[in-house]
Amino acid sequence: LQDATPRLFVCAPNAQSAMAMVARESGVPGLLSLDASGRGSLTDALAAQAVNDGIVEVAADDLAAILYTSGTTGRSKGAMLSHANLASNAQVLYDTWHWRPDDVLLHALPIFHVHGLFVALHCALLGGSRVIFMPRFDADGVIDRLGEATVMMGVPTFYTRLLDNPRFTRDTCANMRLFISGSAPLLADTHRAFEARTGHRILERYGMT
Repeated sequence: LQDATPRLFVCAPNAQSAMAMVARESGVPGLLSLDASGRGSLTDALAAQAVNDGIVEVAADDLAAILYTSGTTGRSKGAMLSHANLASNAQVLYDTWHWRPDDVLLHALPIFHVHGLFVALHCALLGGSRVIFMPRFDADGVIDRLGEATVMMGVPTFYTRLLDNPRFTRDTCANMRLFISGSAPLLADTHRAFEARTGHRILERYGMT
């Protein structure tokens, strides 16, 4: 927070009291809350605002987001990503993965990392695709929704936990066309076991914040 110097800090409603001190000590002037269902003081504040249909003009090289690295070589660093960075990344992945408007993304990744926020969601937004959004990964919950989806992106532990679940079968994945893994190395044993169980090969991708 001290590095990025945001004007607004949004947190879960049950954390707002604790985060008030953090925001104050970090010099953040605004603190609002939002829960997974879309309720919170942020929603209330937006409802109280006058409608503004104006479009803010931005240049391709304007800063769009600051995302923090995992800090494997030291302290986490704020990666300054431009609108052109994000648009280029989305277009390349959309084309490479042959994204279709009728694709349905099953999304269970956290949205405070590049994988969930940009890699997954931007492809769906670019294609106008439906997104099944799950606030957190739950193997049974994912299995229940896989029949509606065609694309899933996850970290290696998602796939090992699915393989540990006896309900996860070839029939579960009958509608799927693409499984993607990233954010950490996927073990060869997991890749082989997944293909043997489902008939699908997990596509492993690598990227940097």
